[in-house]
Amino acid sequence: MYSIEQRVFLVLEYHRLRESPTATRRSFQARFNVPKGPDAKTIRTLFAKFQRTGSVTDDLVGNVGRQQTAVTPENVATVSGIIQQNPMSSVRRIASETGLKCSSMQKILRKSLHMFPFKIQTHQAIPVRAVQQRVDFANQMLTMIDSEGFDVGCIWFTDEAHFHLNGFVNKQNWRFWGSENPYWCEAKPLYSPKVTVWAAVCSRGIIGPFFIRETVTSKRYVAILEQFVATQQVLEDRQRTEWFMQDGARPHRTEQVFRFLDEYFGNRVIALEYPKFTGAGMDWPPYSPDLTPCDYFLWGTLKDIVYPKHPATLDELESAICVACESISVETLRNVMANFILRLRHLYCANGEHFENIVM
Repeated sequence: MYSIEQRVFLVLEYHRLRESPTATRRSFQARFNVPKGPDAKTIRTLFAKFQRTGSVTDDLVGNVGRQQTAVTPENVATVSGIIQQNPMSSVRRIASETGLKCSSMQKILRKSLHMFPFKIQTHQAIPVRAVQQRVDFANQMLTMIDSEGFDVGCIWFTDEAHFHLNGFVNKQNWRFWGSENPYWCEAKPLYSPKVTVWAAVCSRGIIGPFFIRETVTSKRYVAILEQFVATQQVLEDRQRTEWFMQDGARPHRTEQVFRFLDEYFGNRVIALEYPKFTGAGMDWPPYSPDLTPCDYFLWGTLKDIVYPKHPATLDELESAICVACESISVETLRNVMANFILRLRHLYCANGEHFENIVM
């Protein structure tokens, strides 16, 4: 160890040698017998400290002994108690209550308590009556699957969705980094041009997409169904009996639509209020987008593929959607149908309530 006087001398000599164009670290180490390795860093640290404080002593308050840390067993226990009482407390609020720094709070939560911030999801409230309808549907479908060997891959799941030309931007992540505020504004139309897309999905593939640029009415919906049936009937492998599913949108629940479905599918229809009209088929439970492959898979997948290409017109948007549909493999669709069965089981265990937070 060096004395304080020797440290000051070494620092000043190191500084003088650095001023000389011929000085090197090696010559300094050889002259004063300074070992190689970390001691060179110690010299630089001492020199920086001497420049900053005018001293290289280590007896100042806070510099003696091991570095103090706020991650103590007492603080960990205090934070753990606060979290147990209110798991939704913010880091800043807990830091304010305990008098600790936010950085210390992060260390305690992550490294000591092994906790992580999980985002709370919001969803639409389900009326009590709809909850029971969801349970009944799941029970009926699972009975058909487990007891009768029903193949969910023979169901054509259908739905429609709006695709806006400009897409939607998550403004929470919309940032511009710079040294000055650019006051940047982007002009967007008040009403973004959009197209309504209808498609049918089963384990064999996708029929569609079909496009509607006007408001969806019962008449326009039947026209799409006619195109769907014409395509479905020319498909090969007509060995199996296929079902048709639709949700409870108002244009879907008209006499004209139900008569059309009854003519082509008979009792092999899963649709809200269809059994009331025909006396056959199955009721589709309301408030159940979490059971529709189009909702939990197709629309999100298509938008992830389409929007990065930035289509400039509705024609380009429709073309991009068609290409995206063709890119989805049959193997993927089979996995999607297997996920439908998994969702039915989770729905039944959740007694008809939301379950997507536990679906993998």
